[in-house]
Amino acid sequence: MYEELHEFLEQLGRPRVCVIGDVVLAGYVWGPVARISPEGPIPVLRVDREDHKPGGAAGVAAMLAALGAEVTCAGVVGEDEAAICLRRQLEAAGACAAGLVTCPDRTTACRTRYLGWVQSAGRAVQQMLQVDDEPTGPIGPDMARAVFEAAEPLIDRAEAVVAVDMGLGLFDAALLRRIIERAAARGVPVIVDPEAPRECAPYGRADCLLVNRSEAEALTGIELRGAADYARAGRALIADGALHSVAVKLDRDGIYFATAEGEEDLVPAHVREVADVTGAGEMVAAAFTLALAAGAALRRAAELANFAGGVEVTRHGATVVSRPEMLTEIRAEADPALRKVKPLDELLSILETRRARGEKVAFTNGCFDLLHVGHLQLIRFARAQADMLVVGINSDASARELKGSGRPVNGEGARARMLAGVADVDYVVAFGTKSVLPLVERVRPDVLVKGGDYGKKDVVGCELVESYGGRVELAPEVEGLSTSDIIQRIHEGNEGGDRGGSQGDGAPA
Repeated sequence: MYEELHEFLEQLGRPRVCVIGDVVLAGYVWGPVARISPEGPIPVLRVDREDHKPGGAAGVAAMLAALGAEVTCAGVVGEDEAAICLRRQLEAAGACAAGLVTCPDRTTACRTRYLGWVQSAGRAVQQMLQVDDEPTGPIGPDMARAVFEAAEPLIDRAEAVVAVDMGLGLFDAALLRRIIERAAARGVPVIVDPEAPRECAPYGRADCLLVNRSEAEALTGIELRGAADYARAGRALIADGALHSVAVKLDRDGIYFATAEGEEDLVPAHVREVADVTGAGEMVAAAFTLALAAGAALRRAAELANFAGGVEVTRHGATVVSRPEMLTEIRAEADPALRKVKPLDELLSILETRRARGEKVAFTNGCFDLLHVGHLQLIRFARAQADMLVVGINSDASARELKGSGRPVNGEGARARMLAGVADVDYVVAFGTKSVLPLVERVRPDVLVKGGDYGKKDVVGCELVESYGGRVELAPEVEGLSTSDIIQRIHEGNEGGDRGGSQGDGAPA
């Protein structure tokens, strides 16, 4: 399945998607909590930084753009600074904001989350509060007409339309009907993703209604506990809304889908360690719509949406996941060892998240050309020094510069995979410089580990690591095990056992 999903995502091109709905400016306020208010049992947040991102329908648009779609977004904003910021954020994300209509009588919807942590290491990141500043009254017939006029040319050139209804007054039955009819006339599928819908009728004749477990239960009165309940609820939703199909997001249980023609199935979820569910719904809607825009069947759309949602929840806040990141994750699912091999930017994001939980990072590096017992002992020692171990490997070019022509014997990809297959290794990252110092500066390990044939002060990065309170540790030396010696013995045709010699020659080989 993973090979097919990878091939589909890699080859689907750049589908055109129109997102219509309640756009939101999502704010994130971050900072440490060091004390409790003397006025009551209230945590006091000291603001460290503030971020803004597209949310709601705008968030779906940003995530679609990251996944490689050509995206246009239509909705209503106020005549305020929040609207300016939201337009800027959308454009920066790669989505066209030309369909946003300004309503002078409304404010731009804003949702601000306050996230706190404890201690200087940023431990235990937790959302403390969400503040919503949103208009909820209907936009009125004149603004509804203006929104449709702005969306109409976007629908005409789209390959899929997703309507994101958050109940903020944009959609009424008439506007939804016009959108669905216009799209149907052009042969464009319409996916409707509502938040807390009261009934199915307004979404009638949509190609697919995308709801979560609690929304499906509220709409049907059926408690979703198993396959039989999913089937009953799916049939009820299709009948009540005269829908072509329905997809029910069942969080860790996956996505159930059913069609008016009687096709139905449960696509299991890809369970991950959850850091934050914020943005997962938007990510699922984006991936689901992307697949349908590319002409995929519901099953393939559900598979991609499941996978994308599973990746998004491993990150704090609503975070876009790019198509290259998705492809990397799918490859890693097919070959779990590859999950450990990370590009530097992704690795740094992971380390930030794990450090926020109070975890410490150990780091060692080398060429690791022919993996041998000396390497394994170094790795085992390094892993014992902290909560996780990052191994840096020289790229092929830097290994050649360090070791000479004819090296490395194994290419960078093969060496990375060998290391990823070692249980004590948590992450592998390649670096292209002859010196490892630039990588140490970025990773900032709590513990820097090298082989015992070094003196501590000879370890590259020692002074840096100790300057911010880290430490340097030397692994016990294993004599007679050097990759260079092994290669030399092979050249000499000598298959003898252990011989004298050092563990390494400049960096673990």
